[in-house]
Amino acid sequence: MQNLNWEKICVLVVDDNVFMRKLLVSTLGALGIKKIITEPDGSSAIERLKLSRTDPVGAVLGEVDLILSDYMMPGVNGNLFLRWVRTGEGAPDRFVPFIMVSGVASRDVVGEARDTGVSGVLAKPFSAKTLAEHILLVVNRSRQYVLAPGYFGPNRRRTNYAVAEERRKTTPEQIQTVKPDSDVRKLRDDVHALYFYPDNRIRRKLGPNAAREPVEFDPQVIRAIEARIQDLIGDYADWVDKHIKSMSRSLEKLRPAKEPSKASRKDVANINKIANELHGQGSTFDYPLITDFGKSLFDATANPDMKITDNTRKLIEAHINAIGTVLKNRIQGDGGEVGAQLLSEIARAVKKYT
Repeated sequence: MQNLNWEKICVLVVDDNVFMRKLLVSTLGALGIKKIITEPDGSSAIERLKLSRTDPVGAVLGEVDLILSDYMMPGVNGNLFLRWVRTGEGAPDRFVPFIMVSGVASRDVVGEARDTGVSGVLAKPFSAKTLAEHILLVVNRSRQYVLAPGYFGPNRRRTNYAVAEERRKTTPEQIQTVKPDSDVRKLRDDVHALYFYPDNRIRRKLGPNAAREPVEFDPQVIRAIEARIQDLIGDYADWVDKHIKSMSRSLEKLRPAKEPSKASRKDVANINKIANELHGQGSTFDYPLITDFGKSLFDATANPDMKITDNTRKLIEAHINAIGTVLKNRIQGDGGEVGAQLLSEIARAVKKYT
């Protein structure tokens, strides 16, 4: 067994969802990481990191070794937060590994995060195994950082495989490399890009054993964490019930109108945000039907300027009722015949009311 000092690693968790923060903290703690700081949104995380640079005691935050941040948050979302970490004024460590956690892991979202300098994207619903794999990736396969026109962050190419169309305009001769032990103090005049090889702080903090062989988590620990996640099912059901009521209140306020109002946009946005959370969490707690219904409702309410009609309300109501049925009857897994019937009803509602 590897003897690694995970208790020395500090992780910053940023998520506006209380339940998701609780899940991440619980999972990280079970993996052996004890220094975990949480913030409810990107804005508060930025302020705390700024303070940590000048007053670490007042910020109750020293050196952060890894950031886990939700993508969809009000105000400063995950991508804006990442942009500040990499290029913003007052950022304490532009090289810190940053893993984006997102229930909307579409090509556009992943591409946006990649172009902003993300280290990895963890799709919801996640498991203890996939979270552990993403952490190990930044430890065992840390990439050099690139500074080039319009980009700063980890090398966006993990390998040097051939591509159909080479978009890289900079030649190897126009790249200057800076390593941790480098005595370079001046940039060459012909440099178009810089390659940085920052210190792999996580590996160093883990201790000498981490330098000798690839770092791993004990598979038995991963299985134990999965069982602990299942213990949170009761709490999860209570959390979803509160959000079903919140969506129902928003639906009650929506009235057919020719043009969207400020109020209707707010209510549609609330339903859409909750739907995204449900999509990202359901399967984690063995409620894949909630994941399916959450994704369908998220797609149906993606446009806050959508025209509110009787059909719009009926479509949203059908989704809320289906989610409520799953929770009320504790329908886990695929739900058998009942699950198939609920999926069929939602498919018919989407076809009929869209």
